[in-house]
Amino acid sequence: MSGFQFRFSDREGDVETEEVYEFPDLLAAIEEAKRVLAEMALDGIPKAPGAAITVEVVNSARVVVAKVGLTLNVEFPST
Repeated sequence: MSGFQFRFSDREGDVETEEVYEFPDLLAAIEEAKRVLAEMALDGIPKAPGAAITVEVVNSARVVVAKVGLTLNVEFPST
């Protein structure tokens, strides 16, 4: 088991958790980060084009080892 923390960035700003979560490996921590990101999206997707909500996975050395995010893109395809 490995310990990971999460950093969140959304429309309200950045938050870093102090709690350490134990996962079998990095891939399991990333799966949890994706689940958390989906919950964050339920509270509201980014409003401005190019804006994002993200979850960073931080290892025990306090290094960001993965980042999952949702970015709003608005496109106007030519007709």
